[in-house]
Amino acid sequence: MRTNRLIFPGFWFGKTSVEDAKKLATMGVGGFCFYGGKPEELKELTETLQKLSPHPLLFAADYETGLGRWHEDLPLLPTNYTLGLTGREDLALRKGFLTAVQARELGINWILAPVVDLADTPNNPIVNTRAFSANPKIVSRMARAFVIGLTDGACLNCFKHFPGHGSTVQDSHLTLPEVTKPLSQFKEEDLLPYRELVTRADSIMVAHLLVKCLDDKIPASFSKKIMRDLLRKTMFYKGLIVTDALTMKATNGLNPIDAFKAGADILLCPEDPFQTMADLAKAVEQDSTLKEKVFYSISIQEMMSARLKSMRPLPCRNIENACAQLNKDAACAVLQKLKLPFVLSKFQNITYLILDEKEGRALPPFLTALKENGIKISAYREGKKSDLLIALNYADYAAFKGTVNLTEEQKNKMQKALDKVGKSLLISFGSPFVNEGLNNLTAFLPLASKGDDFQIAAARSLCGLFNF
Repeated sequence: MRTNRLIFPGFWFGKTSVEDAKKLATMGVGGFCFYGGKPEELKELTETLQKLSPHPLLFAADYETGLGRWHEDLPLLPTNYTLGLTGREDLALRKGFLTAVQARELGINWILAPVVDLADTPNNPIVNTRAFSANPKIVSRMARAFVIGLTDGACLNCFKHFPGHGSTVQDSHLTLPEVTKPLSQFKEEDLLPYRELVTRADSIMVAHLLVKCLDDKIPASFSKKIMRDLLRKTMFYKGLIVTDALTMKATNGLNPIDAFKAGADILLCPEDPFQTMADLAKAVEQDSTLKEKVFYSISIQEMMSARLKSMRPLPCRNIENACAQLNKDAACAVLQKLKLPFVLSKFQNITYLILDEKEGRALPPFLTALKENGIKISAYREGKKSDLLIALNYADYAAFKGTVNLTEEQKNKMQKALDKVGKSLLISFGSPFVNEGLNNLTAFLPLASKGDDFQIAAARSLCGLFNF
């Protein structure tokens, strides 16, 4: 059934049945979206599924910070927020290229990135470090460079989350968020990256959001006003429109077929892909006007597949070293931009406090690197004298979490320490907004990336080992 090509099931390693995935591939789905697994497992599965399919498959993954977020054996790359702080488009291009080259090695050919939401709401629990900046012009520049890198590495891109998820304070994995910005402001801010980059988008992911200034009744991912009228007719977008994952709680009570009828070309990660395939086929059979929509959606997929076939990644000799160098360069660049408040000395008595400390967790690479470079540092205890307190935060956004930044317990813990010490430095390798509401803080560094190489480079920089 040709309509099956509009369905892209999710595959979660350790949860989804491999036999079901094989059956879905045989039935002619358009592709899969993968989560987790070991690199060798993923490579083997993509090869198997492609052999079973009657047509070329698109294999997607959320590699927004490189492959390390989903595969422990592979490196994390700097977050978008970190790169946005540096303002260096060359770093964003390198990130896109390294992401694509590694992805293609595993069979992934469609990267569900870049995120072009705005980091303009500190309490947003799901955008946070995924966004390049609160400034839409910076977002556009960095996203453009990132997708050039993806192309150089022979992967397709996906701009998200249309029409703009930045100003929400709810997680769409848990509930339906609302955007309440006035229309004029929303157009000038959230829609600007899409207006400037729409011709570069292979695909655009539409969010499960209620954007009241555009459609005050229906979520964007099910709205004709937003997908057909705004994205297709007003913005002249010609590529694939894909829903955000349909397993998210924001879609509760909504029929995936209605998203297709409203303008979506791809139904991503439906709760029951077999049932969704049957429902879609039935809907098209009963309404002949939908057949043209099916034809158009499949035609775009085929053009994307043809483009992939013609792509050849630029050479990259040592990917592991290249990723480490990118992290090092990004750490140096962001610290240079933020301006180091002071350089650490081996003659100082320094204490540290990890705000999201977990029992049994090894000493973070940042602290290990400080010690290796001669810095005397010990755990903070109330009443213990020190020349400087370094507080570390690693907490970041996470799907289905619903919160971001410090918990009340962590904030109280931090404030209590700040009230007792003299000089203090808060470094966040996670959310860049954790300093809000804290008093008596001497300096704050929102580095916003937590990869091991990034942390080590940041530590060395603070020791004065890099000449800016």
